[in-house]
Formats: sequence, structure tokens, C-alpha cells
Amino acid sequence: MKRRAVVATLLLSAILGASHVVAGGDETPATGAAGGLYPPGTVLDGVSISGLQTGFGVEIHPDGSALGQFAAVLIGVSPLGLEQDITIEGEGTQGSRSAANIAIYSGTASVDVGDGLPATPGVPFTVTVTTDADGRGTIGLMLGLTTLPSALMNAGSMTVE
Repeated sequence: MKRRAVVATLLLSAILGASHVVAGGDETPATGAAGGLYPPGTVLDGVSISGLQTGFGVEIHPDGSALGQFAAVLIGVSPLGLEQDITIEGEGTQGSRSAANIAIYSGTASVDVGDGLPATPGVPFTVTVTTDADGRGTIGLMLGLTTLPSALMNAGSMTVE
């Protein structure tokens, strides 16, 4: 139940944070509210990660700057076998579009690893969104020095326009 409340709050803040995004010119809006699965063996800070729930809204400008929000909950299990979700809340400040269906943006985030300690602010992140014809696709996430394998989205939708 706690995870649902956190995810709902993150998704709403990410989507509302992007409400000022206006498509036009050469800007690239990338938006999504989606859930996905990581391959077996995915680990971050000792936590086995099985899935991702995310919401984001980012506008990437032709000069490489970006403006928008990224929020995610990495669904995990601690080394003791207990649920341990990692919450990420970030602001995109740089970005690019490497193909018609691929947007890459980066910035800094606050990361709460779900161990009871305060969240760590100022963690660099990079997100790679790849969409398919069904509005799904993959999300690649680099958090600090750790690059996670791409999560395959299986719920919700994402767009790169």
C-alpha cells in the first residue's frame, strides 16, 4: 500500500512538473507513466531490483538543455529478503534525441534507498527512453556511477515526439 501511495505521488508530480512543456519548433518532449521489469540479477546498492514504476515529463531543447522531472520507484528486495524500494526524484537539465524514438536526458536526483536513512541529494542520473509503436519500449538508467540494464516496460505508456 505504501508503494502505491509513493508511486502515485511520484507519477503525479512528474506529470504535473511537465505541464509547462509546450511542443513546437525543434524541442523534443519525452513523457511517460509506465511500469517495467528488469532482467534477473539486477542489483543497486546491494538491493536486488526486479521492477520499475516511473513518471517523467521532460522537454529537450535544440541547444542540449532540458527542462522537466523524472520520478521512479525501483522495486527491490534487501539482502535479508525484505521488500526494499528505492525512490528517485530528479530534474532533467540536459538532453538529446539520438533517433526518432530515443530521448536521453540527465540531471541530478535525490535517491532514497529505502533503508531508513535520509535520501542522498545531488546524485547524477541519465535516462535513456526508447519507445516502440505501442507506446512502450525500454528505460535505461544510470544512477551515479552505476548503469542498470534497460527495464522493459510492460504497463503504461511513453512518448518521444
